[in-house]
Amino acid sequence: MASEIVLALPHKLRVMRMYRTGLKELINWSSHRHEWYPRAYALRQEFEDNRNLTDREDIRKKVEHGEELLARFRYWEPVIKPEFIGGTAYSINPSQPKLKFIPNFDYLDEYKKGDHL
Repeated sequence: MASEIVLALPHKLRVMRMYRTGLKELINWSSHRHEWYPRAYALRQEFEDNRNLTDREDIRKKVEHGEELLARFRYWEPVIKPEFIGGTAYSINPSQPKLKFIPNFDYLDEYKKGDHL
């Protein structure tokens, strides 16, 4: 079942969100891109087949069925980009802050004179 926020969205946004989430879930279930392309094409074809429906009750049932399928087949370990929080490379080699080096010319001048001995 979709959350209350999703149910309050206009129909077009709800379907677009469902399609986008479906594509992301297919990426999670596919180990390589060449496996993902046919699955993504099949998902797109399913959305295209239902594009011209006009009966409101039939549309509502299809959308609810699609959201139930998304919830049921959610991947337990989604792909997270390595540099994002929770990714495999997050904070391994963090970029160092840029330090501004300001030389102390007075100290360097005393050092050149030999006063440090």
